[in-house]
Amino acid sequence: MGNCLIRNLRFLLVVGTFGCMPEPDGPQIGDAPGTFALTGVSVIDGRGGPALGGHTVVVQDGWIATVAPTDAVRLDGIREIEADGQFLIPGLWDLHAHTFANDAVFDLYLAAGVTGLRDMGCSAQCARSLSARREARKGNPSKGPRFLMSGPMLDGDSPYDGYASHLQITSSGVASAISLLTELEVDFVKVRDFLSVEEFDLIAGEAAKAGLKVAGHIPTAVPAARAAAAGLSTVEHEGSLFGGLILACAKDEERLRTELLQMMRSATGSGDVEALYAQALGAGFMRRLLDSFDSDKADDLAQSFLEHGVAVVPTFIVQDPRLRASDPVVGGRRLLADRAMQLVPNRIVESWRESAATHVLGQAFSEADRAEMARHFALFADLVGRFHEAGVPILAGTDAAFPDGTPWVWPGSSLHDELQLLVEAGLTPAEAIASATGKATAHLGLENLGTIEPGKIADLVLLTADPLADIGNTREISEVIVDGIFIDLQALHARLEKLDMD
Repeated sequence: MGNCLIRNLRFLLVVGTFGCMPEPDGPQIGDAPGTFALTGVSVIDGRGGPALGGHTVVVQDGWIATVAPTDAVRLDGIREIEADGQFLIPGLWDLHAHTFANDAVFDLYLAAGVTGLRDMGCSAQCARSLSARREARKGNPSKGPRFLMSGPMLDGDSPYDGYASHLQITSSGVASAISLLTELEVDFVKVRDFLSVEEFDLIAGEAAKAGLKVAGHIPTAVPAARAAAAGLSTVEHEGSLFGGLILACAKDEERLRTELLQMMRSATGSGDVEALYAQALGAGFMRRLLDSFDSDKADDLAQSFLEHGVAVVPTFIVQDPRLRASDPVVGGRRLLADRAMQLVPNRIVESWRESAATHVLGQAFSEADRAEMARHFALFADLVGRFHEAGVPILAGTDAAFPDGTPWVWPGSSLHDELQLLVEAGLTPAEAIASATGKATAHLGLENLGTIEPGKIADLVLLTADPLADIGNTREISEVIVDGIFIDLQALHARLEKLDMD
């Protein structure tokens, strides 16, 4: 059918009359994109504005051709899918995922309406598997979300020996590390906490030569404003496990940094990560760090991020103290009651129940420690809200790691939790959706994705309830469309119900 349409149609605002044979009502599930119109739908276009009620969206050969009021669109010969009372959003993106190239994780994301990912680190072997998956996906977009990847993360000398997802380097090894990442066809370079200032600067320079952006943690040795000026594209989490954005906003920044670096050097020498966590995340040091917060320094840092085009991916969900429970409730919602949580194998649920209430990062902490961690989370959420008000892009990511990862953070489902937490931090529901759609793809430089407008790829999610009235309604999914293809959600859910890792 698509051959009887003019390809340039996708750039028209209003559809005219087409000489094509009518098709059956209802979505056609399969591997070939067709031409269809969703009529009477409320469009939330991914740019952070209000819904456009009573609209028709025409998709042709995998591309959005028309977005216009329904009464302005003629559909002679175009298959019509009535969507009155439903809400259309762009396909969602999780900007901080760890898939480890596992088939099931891609199914989980797709079932949750997540049509794009940024894989934030895995081994060289895993990166090669992801490259093969990306090549295979070109012939079958319904296989899973599209994605960008970093491959192995770059770090300095650290106590994380034997972690295949990390490349521990020195200054002399930076060029060869970037060469390896280029060979692996990565999309960006991920950096972590233990890099020295010299190592970080060299990575930024070599990455720029290779045409790669740098994203990740702010190494503890590197002042945040310097990292921004050097080209750090996105700051993940709170910036770092050891200081990060809160350290950058501290009156006693340099003294506290010196203490942290000494803790880190000691851990590298001894290999004792547990002792490092106990010191750096314990109540004593954490209290002094939080008490040193300076709002003027926070405002200055926001301006630096604005000046250099840095975005923040806060991954609130992996830090939320409400998840440190055996049966967590977030926003009045019991997570274990979610349909998505019914897919988590019993072995994993039980391990989460046992560890979540007593451990953080796999380590035991006292009640005093955990109280300061909760205060840290509240201050960080306030800081993200402050950055948002200043205009710094805030983007959605979860740090979900498959299969078990952080307790209660399950691939796909957790992105919806993150959207809720972004709203709690001060974003409107429309802005939260944009953080996972149009604003996310714009920051990644993906010009053909992320918004609902003519000339964009048709990655779409149809909802049965209004997410602008309640951000939790992004979970109310009736259809997922990738490259103009309706995903067979019934078959996908049936496959996921058989997920067994016990």
